[in-house]
Amino acid sequence: MIVACPDCGAVQRLPELTGGGKSECWRCQSVLERATGRSLDAALACSLATLLLLFPANLMPFLKVTLLGVARESWLASGPLYMWHERWVLMAAIVAAEAVLLPFARFGLLTTALGALRLGRHAGWVGPAFRWAERLDEWAMPDVFLFGAIIGYTRVVHRLPVTIEPGGWCLIVVALLAMLTRASLDRRAVWRRIAAPGAAPKSPTVGCVECDLVLPARYAGAHCPRCGARVWRRRPFAVMRSAALVIAGYLLYPVANVLPMSVDYQLGSPRPHTIFGGVQQLVEAGLFPLAAIIFTTSIAIPLAKLVGMTWLFLSVENRSSHALVRKTRAFRFIDAIGRWSNVDIFTIAVFLPLMQFAPLVTVASGGGASPFLLVAVLTMLASRLFDPRLLWDAAEPPR
Repeated sequence: MIVACPDCGAVQRLPELTGGGKSECWRCQSVLERATGRSLDAALACSLATLLLLFPANLMPFLKVTLLGVARESWLASGPLYMWHERWVLMAAIVAAEAVLLPFARFGLLTTALGALRLGRHAGWVGPAFRWAERLDEWAMPDVFLFGAIIGYTRVVHRLPVTIEPGGWCLIVVALLAMLTRASLDRRAVWRRIAAPGAAPKSPTVGCVECDLVLPARYAGAHCPRCGARVWRRRPFAVMRSAALVIAGYLLYPVANVLPMSVDYQLGSPRPHTIFGGVQQLVEAGLFPLAAIIFTTSIAIPLAKLVGMTWLFLSVENRSSHALVRKTRAFRFIDAIGRWSNVDIFTIAVFLPLMQFAPLVTVASGGGASPFLLVAVLTMLASRLFDPRLLWDAAEPPR
């Protein structure tokens, strides 16, 4: 099987791994295929189970809090609904999409595509369906939401008795199955089954960055016959678009850290909590691992993504051929960790509907929550729009 590496563009022949192991790109050392522990049947079973459990996870109560005989129950959609009522419309829409809507789309498309291949059906819609399922993987976040729920649970449980309801237990299983689906899915084996005509190795070629299919050069600007994605020799205006999003992230980052993420009202007296304040509270409560997670996901990772992407932009602009493998690894790391910056926002979405016992205590979203979420989303989009193959153009002689 001839593939084009999506990170450096190198065209190479990839042998089929029948006994496990992995294949790496000879040029940038990206992992092109990992067969150990991967199985289409296992991925299909985990994806189908995740899809089915998403229904009770969303339709059944999630958590329950009782204070002075008054009970408050929450569902997965309760947090976005409270944000909507507080007029944080954009934040409510993004959280609802990432935590509620997109998991259904991701696992629905993945189950349908894998099921069709398992039944031996190779219709033209299978490739685009699998491509969209893979693209939604970074945006459908039941696993990230679970970490946010664990931190939100610890913030509430030391004040009030909290009960995990059936929907909460379903969410735990959904998050675990989602991670198992990702771990067991052999992406390359799926694309092998979705056969499509390619190009001869010695002819002028262009590579699809979604399914890595090598195509004749005439496909540049057209749609890939296997996955339906637009094929470009290099993504147009990749650096300009990505840099614009990173600049916006730099402007919003200090705002997100200075303004409070949430505000507690105890007997009408407001007590704002910033990100640093939340980390300090967890440290004072002796919850050092959770404090480290919040500091890493909410402070260190967003800044590392901004600085890392800036490094890549400068490398492309200066046509630097130094440490290209290291830069490619940095890009893969930035692209992979971007989704985990949403943990703090999901924490707010979990305890926000539970802590509504006016006039004794209420909780509201703070002014820093929306800028923080935008930093996370903008940096994720920046890495998606960037084309790492531009880094390797500096290693090629000028034409």
